[in-house]
Amino acid sequence: MDLSIQLLNARISKQQLNELDNDFKQLTPAQQTLQLNHLYESAQRLSIKYDFMQNIAIRILTNNMPPTPFVNQLISVDALSFFTPALRINKGFLAQDIQGNNVLHNVFKHTDSKKLPFNYVRSLMLFESNDDLLKALAQTNKQGLTPVACYIAYAHKQNTPVKHEFSALLALMEIEQKQNPNAKQRLANALKEVNLSETTLLLSAAYLQRSTAQVVHLVKAL
Repeated sequence: MDLSIQLLNARISKQQLNELDNDFKQLTPAQQTLQLNHLYESAQRLSIKYDFMQNIAIRILTNNMPPTPFVNQLISVDALSFFTPALRINKGFLAQDIQGNNVLHNVFKHTDSKKLPFNYVRSLMLFESNDDLLKALAQTNKQGLTPVACYIAYAHKQNTPVKHEFSALLALMEIEQKQNPNAKQRLANALKEVNLSETTLLLSAAYLQRSTAQVVHLVKAL
């Protein structure tokens, strides 16, 4: 077990929670990521500890930005849900990894088709005011792609999302494009590098507000 995890466990067992922030600041980004992942994994193993571990994550990230490796490794809607209270503090949703991806980029790109994140994220925007979450949805990575564009181009999609998730995805597209109307133009460049499946084509048409035939022509013209 890494020393950073041993230190975290010792602080928790001795109720030295006021030391967590200072400890975290002394760690490398890799060790910081280990600590945060340990909190999530502990909460997943024993549900009775969920709220306690979630509050520890909030305590740590209140005065610390999420480390780059952590942003890169946060790829599931369950992990996003666990860390959401902590990420809404201190601009955590806007933290980026070395590819310029924020947590929404990574969750959307790696999403499990059986557990999509769109309705969850849309619900957060409806019921919990957070400007940084709105900005994160329109934030572009180093390819110029938003989180929704990353999902369309790179996520494994066997079928079009189920109705409630598809409706939420369309709403997220609208929210994104009101903030950053020009970002969608970069999707075509990404589509040229991937297999243009029927589902990807349909989602691209909805995102670009063009017909499927126009999307095919646009990609071929690049």
